[in-house]
Amino acid sequence: MIKPNWDTFKAKFNENPQSNFEWFCYLLFCEEFKQDKGIFRYKNQSAIETNPVEIGNEVIGWQAKFYETPLSNHKEEISETLEKAKRNYPRITKIIFYTNQEWGQNKGQEPKGLNEIEKKQKNLI
Repeated sequence: MIKPNWDTFKAKFNENPQSNFEWFCYLLFCEEFKQDKGIFRYKNQSAIETNPVEIGNEVIGWQAKFYETPLSNHKEEISETLEKAKRNYPRITKIIFYTNQEWGQNKGQEPKGLNEIEKKQKNLI
């Protein structure tokens, strides 16, 4: 596995790193969930990037965000995405978030923002 250098990614795709990151994640999602014909999507689709896919008993959606700042700065945005996804796609059972950032620990503890997001997801989905 190759570790990405996000500064190089931004330089290579400088016209719109977010859009290119979304395309990269779309390809990853399609590969992981064997969607070889692609997935229907609307421009500026609400909450998730494409229509959810049904895999067995799961209805899975995904969201991609290319952030310049730590994930903890985007806790509210991620939380709102979960709420919108459940409102707009009531059958959804899982949402996969692709980001170029990682959650940071505080003194060896689980990140508070991540815990809050996971708790909200369990309550919604």
